[in-house]
Amino acid sequence: MAAAALLLLGLVCQQIQATRLGYQVEKARHRIQNLRCANATLQMELETLLSPAHVCAQARERLGMTLANPESMRVLGQNNSSLPDWGFLRRLISRTRRAFSGRIVS
Repeated sequence: MAAAALLLLGLVCQQIQATRLGYQVEKARHRIQNLRCANATLQMELETLLSPAHVCAQARERLGMTLANPESMRVLGQNNSSLPDWGFLRRLISRTRRAFSGRIVS
């Protein structure tokens, strides 16, 4: 009789634990659903804020930017003398690397 009572008590405890775990699982599922909704909302807001139309409007309204006048633009080509001297830059970088090689820079 005592063994049957202990067995019954054990089954009741397991049932209570299973019910608690079920509630926790359901609570976690609800939280996941809420987070997914919030994530979708934030993703839509991000896409809106990064849209070219919104960026253009913000540049005009907040920064006072305007489109460039076509007469003020220059197109750089291969034969243009205003291109940077890449050889000079390469030599400068090489010299800088040699000067700092072996030194610990903090």
